[in-house]
Amino acid sequence: MRRNLTVNGDRLWQRHMALAEIGPVGETGNCRLSMSKEDGAARDLFARWCRDAGLSVQSDRAGNMVAIRPGTDPDRGLVAAGSHLDTQPHGGRFDGISGVLAALEAIETLNDAGIETKAPLAVINWTNEEGVRFAPGLMGSSWFVGELTDDALDASTASDGTTFAAEAEKIGWRGELRPDAVEMDSFFELHIEQGPVLERAGVQVGIVTSVQGLRWLDVIVTGMDAHAGTTPLDARRDALLAAAAAVQAINCEGRREGADARVSVGRFLPATDGPSTIVGEVRFVIDIRHPDNAVLGRLEAACKRASIEAADRYGCVATVTRRIAVPPRDFDAGCIDAVQQAADALGFSNMQLPSGALHDASNIAAIAPTSMIFVPCRNGISHNIDEYASPEDLAAGCNVLLHSMLSRAG
Repeated sequence: MRRNLTVNGDRLWQRHMALAEIGPVGETGNCRLSMSKEDGAARDLFARWCRDAGLSVQSDRAGNMVAIRPGTDPDRGLVAAGSHLDTQPHGGRFDGISGVLAALEAIETLNDAGIETKAPLAVINWTNEEGVRFAPGLMGSSWFVGELTDDALDASTASDGTTFAAEAEKIGWRGELRPDAVEMDSFFELHIEQGPVLERAGVQVGIVTSVQGLRWLDVIVTGMDAHAGTTPLDARRDALLAAAAAVQAINCEGRREGADARVSVGRFLPATDGPSTIVGEVRFVIDIRHPDNAVLGRLEAACKRASIEAADRYGCVATVTRRIAVPPRDFDAGCIDAVQQAADALGFSNMQLPSGALHDASNIAAIAPTSMIFVPCRNGISHNIDEYASPEDLAAGCNVLLHSMLSRAG
C-alpha cells in the first residue's frame, strides 16, 4: 500500500460546500428532490467536475450517472464507488453526497499522482435513493438490478402529477446506457453513519458488514366525510381516528419483536384538513426493518392485520399493499476485508457494524461484490438540516475508499 498516497481533504470539503449552494434550506440544510430543477443543477455541476477529471459521463433510463476512468486492461470489470445526490426535503449536506464526492476525489487523487489502474474505475450517482418525490426509494439501483421494470420506472408519479420519465427528460438526464453494458468487478459506497455508534465509540471509520431488510406498506383507511357538529360519535366512520389507532397498534407489534425491530410511520395524509370535518380517508406508509427476513415477514403480516382490525373497530375499511421489499443483505467478505485492511494500514481507528439504514449498496450487492464505509456524523443526526460530518472524518473515510478501490483495481 502506498501509505503516502492521500486524498485532498480540502478539495473534498470545498465540493461539499459548492453543492450545498444548490437548493439551500436555512443556513446548513438542502432540498434537492429527485429530478427537480435543483437535482438537475447538482447533476450538471457534478458532471462538469467529472469531465474536468477526464472521466466519460453517461446516464441510463433511470437517470443513474456513470462516470468512467479507463483502465489498462480492457477485459476487467469496473471497480465502482458512489452513492446519491438527491436529498430529503429538509436534508443535510452529507447524506449520499459524501459517497459520490469521495468516489470522485479518490479518482482525482490518482490523477494527481499519475497512477493508472488495471481495472477501469467508475463514479456512480444513483437516482432517487431517498424516494421522496417518486416511489419507490432506491429507484435507480432497483431498476439497475432488475427489481423495477421499465414501465414501472417511467410511470412513477409525483404528487403534482408529473411522471418520472417526463421529469428525467426535462432536466436532461435520461440516457441510453443499459445495465448489461456496465459490468462491475465490485462496488463500494462511503456514507455518513446516520446513527451515533461510531461517535460514541470514538471511532473514525466504520466497516459495514450488512444492511438490514426493509418492507414498505401503503395503507388506505376509508371511512366517510361528515359534519363534526351534527354527527354523533357512535354514528361516525372516522378514518383519522381509525388510522391513529392503527399507528398505535403497529408500534405495539414492532415492540413485540424485540430490540432489533424497527416499525415507523413517517407519512400520514388525511384527505381533508377542515377543522369541522370528520375525515373520510387517510393514507399512510408503514416502514418495517429488521436484519432477519423471517421476522420481516411476521412484522409485515402483523402490521397488515393490525391496520385492518383497527379500521374495522371504527366502522372503516383498510386496504394494505406492499410498495417495496428489500431483503437483508450480507456484504462480500473480500470487499469487507479490503476496507478493513485499508483502515488498519492507514492507522484509522475502526470497527465493524451493520447498517440500520437502507442504501443503494444493498441492491448492488445482489449483482456484484460490495461493501460500505461509514464515517461518523455529529450526534448521529441525519435527514435533518443539522446533519454534519467533519472534514477530517470525511477525508479519513475517503482515504480508506481510495485504497479499498486500489486493492481491487490493481
